[in-house]
Amino acid sequence: MSPPEPSFKTKFGFKPDFPFERLLGFILSIVSILFLRPYIMDFVPSPYYSITVDGEDFIIFTELSIWTLILMAFVTFLTVFFIIPLTLYFRGLSEWEWDPTVVVFWMIMTRGSSLFFSEIADTNANLEAYTLILIDIVDSIFVLFITVFLLRAYSNYFVPVISDWLTVGKTDTQYGPLLEIMGSLLIIVFGITNFLSTYHVDFGVLLAGVGVVGLVIALAAQDTLSNFFSGILLLLDQGFKTGDMIYFNETYCLIRDIGLRSTKIYDIVNHVMIIIPNNSLANQNILNLTRPDRYYRIRVEVGVSYDSDPDHVEKLLLEVAEQNSDIEQDDPTRMPLVRFQDFGDSSLTFVLVAWINNVIKIRQINSDLHHQVFDKLKGAGVTIAFPQRDVHIHEVPEPAITKSPRPASTKSSKPTTAKGPKAAAKKSPKRAAKKKK
Repeated sequence: MSPPEPSFKTKFGFKPDFPFERLLGFILSIVSILFLRPYIMDFVPSPYYSITVDGEDFIIFTELSIWTLILMAFVTFLTVFFIIPLTLYFRGLSEWEWDPTVVVFWMIMTRGSSLFFSEIADTNANLEAYTLILIDIVDSIFVLFITVFLLRAYSNYFVPVISDWLTVGKTDTQYGPLLEIMGSLLIIVFGITNFLSTYHVDFGVLLAGVGVVGLVIALAAQDTLSNFFSGILLLLDQGFKTGDMIYFNETYCLIRDIGLRSTKIYDIVNHVMIIIPNNSLANQNILNLTRPDRYYRIRVEVGVSYDSDPDHVEKLLLEVAEQNSDIEQDDPTRMPLVRFQDFGDSSLTFVLVAWINNVIKIRQINSDLHHQVFDKLKGAGVTIAFPQRDVHIHEVPEPAITKSPRPASTKSSKPTTAKGPKAAAKKSPKRAAKKKK
């Protein structure tokens, strides 16, 4: 089967999807307007065209104003049908992140209308007051559309390009959020000032009022401003970025978003979203488990009985690490190892030290390693020790009891009291004599 013949585009070195028709149409459109210009001028009134009412000129359209309308229509046609699609192709995209067609169309229409009304105001003194009001309104609408266009274009097109350029050789650094925040603020300020200038607002009075209001807001919103500047410092410091895993408040979390006022982190353990003010987050100690890279060193501590062979225990623990697919085995600087750590009160303490290449799975890998260590030691007959105490009871013989000799009696100045019936007789002689009778 013969291969297909090359197409017209491939013969001239173009890609199969190259928009040759659009590019040719764009060139032909430019050539056509230049070629048809003399013929169009024959139909355009010169020096002006007027609409009369009661024999007087009511509205005068100069040649320049009519050409303004013609060029506005022509530029709109070129932009919508040729320039925007060709820009999409040369950017290497199949669809826009944000389609600018509608906004660009109204930008051209409002700007062209403003130029048209300006020419009308210059040549129609009777309509100058009304056309000046229309010019202000149209210009303010144009400012709104160009502000929206700049915001969307800056966020979708310029921020990624500038951020990639700044992070060359700094793969762990992100400038996108900071660039987007600062640039968006400048564009909004630009839009507000130009919008007010179309209505001839006195900026001297405005700036004085803004200064007073700014002072009041600064005093009333100290916490909000503190969070705002803390957010900027967090972005500049680059201690963590979106997607990093951190250890925060004794739990594992993922950074979801770093905003102007707060930072959103996802609690992996409890499956909840935590929103923390930037000021509070900036003043806390946070462990970033993703830095400096995705590797993380895990430690499994186990105690075995004193009857165990230390060399045999080390061999068993290394076998556990070798059999786990999540443990790094290829990098010679991150090979698993076992340390004989301590002579404990009840056990010999060993520590298995290993590197994992995905810190996100740390909890699951830690659990698997503990299961595997337990099964391995139990299967090998090694006893996993636990705290215990031996209590030894000794019988103590009772001491022999000996009677001490009575001390010799000594005369005392105090009279001794006799015991027995004689003492009773002596005590009551009258009662004894009575019985004798």
